[in-house]
Amino acid sequence: MVSGPFTRAELARFAGVSLEEVDLYQQLSLLQPARRRRSRSGDYGYHREHVERLRFIRRALSLGYMLEDIAKLVDSTRMVTCRDVYDATMHRVREAEAHEPKRAAALAQLAETCPRKGRRVDCPILAALKNAKPAAAQALTMRTGSRIQ
Repeated sequence: MVSGPFTRAELARFAGVSLEEVDLYQQLSLLQPARRRRSRSGDYGYHREHVERLRFIRRALSLGYMLEDIAKLVDSTRMVTCRDVYDATMHRVREAEAHEPKRAAALAQLAETCPRKGRRVDCPILAALKNAKPAAAQALTMRTGSRIQ
């Protein structure tokens, strides 16, 4: 993947979201502000971390997390431990069980990978949302029928 800097339109295209979603996520402070480019022009641009954050948001939404949940997941001061992430996931599982059993089952399976202890940087739930490469994320794709990118 190219590393940027990107314009807003390029960012949206690379992350697979609309320009309106980029604006919304920035307004909600889910997406970091653009950074100043290293050039004489001093323009602002988006970089790889912005693309990764948008993909994280998209994956989390596809699994049933709400924007409020995602705000907590991306804020390292609000969810400090792996247990915090697990608790938020299980809260979402309980809410989804009645109306979306497949999604609830997929989230529960993801939660099962969590040791519920340790730092958030070691949390397999966050790793699955960031990378979509671990076995848990692949299993989620098969269970929910939605492709996670």
